[in-house]
Amino acid sequence: MTPLILLALLAFVSPIRAQNNTNGTTVTPASVEQAFTSAQIVPDVLPSFAPETLLNVTFMDQATGMPISVTPGVNLSMEQTMLQPTFAVVANTSQNATSVNQTFVLAIVDPDAPTPQNTSISQFRHMLAGDLRVNGSGILINSSAALSDFVPPTPPAGSDPHRYVILLFTQPPDFDTMAPALVNATTPRTNFNISTFGQAVGLGSPVAGTFFLTGPSNSSNTTTGNDTAPGPLSTPAPAPSPTGTSSASEAGNHVLNTMAFCVLISTMGVLL
Repeated sequence: MTPLILLALLAFVSPIRAQNNTNGTTVTPASVEQAFTSAQIVPDVLPSFAPETLLNVTFMDQATGMPISVTPGVNLSMEQTMLQPTFAVVANTSQNATSVNQTFVLAIVDPDAPTPQNTSISQFRHMLAGDLRVNGSGILINSSAALSDFVPPTPPAGSDPHRYVILLFTQPPDFDTMAPALVNATTPRTNFNISTFGQAVGLGSPVAGTFFLTGPSNSSNTTTGNDTAPGPLSTPAPAPSPTGTSSASEAGNHVLNTMAFCVLISTMGVLL
């Protein structure tokens, strides 16, 4: 399996440098926090959320070959989210040394499976990976296989769009011994609970996060990556997330390095 790659772009500014999304909305940790509340991710997924930094997530559009940046509440199609995304952490000066020495855990969950109105199999675990560290070039890679490989959004026909929540945690010391007993290749992805799992392995609160919306291909609510739902960070009311009951797709692994380069170029443009 190709290692999960996350770009850690350490911006030498203080406080944290804000991002601008595609429609000009400024993205800050405070606005991400508000977006989670507005979309009811707090309390549906987390009891509270106070991000310390920004998590940049970028999908590669198979049709256009162009990167699609995820800002909280952005609407993406199933086709746009088929390939495993890349991830980038934007940190301030005081976090640089700490980030280089830290290990991280990344999780993607769907609290709206199989539909927002019937969440009987939520949360669906779309990805869970640990041992993510920053290398000498500022790139975070995992030194071990993911506990759950990436599974793309597959909301069922007729469903409203789902919320797909991406969270980054600082990895606790005993994670590698405790986590595999709870989540492994034979563990069902359905009825997962990131908060319960986090308490069991000592994850603590997430340090960063974001989310996007995806509906079935026939959903009128699913738009392009340039559109976001209305709200404080362009965030809608709790939107449904894809039901992850289909098998995982590994189609995107061979393009991870290309995606990482695109994310680097895209994110550097934001930070300059």
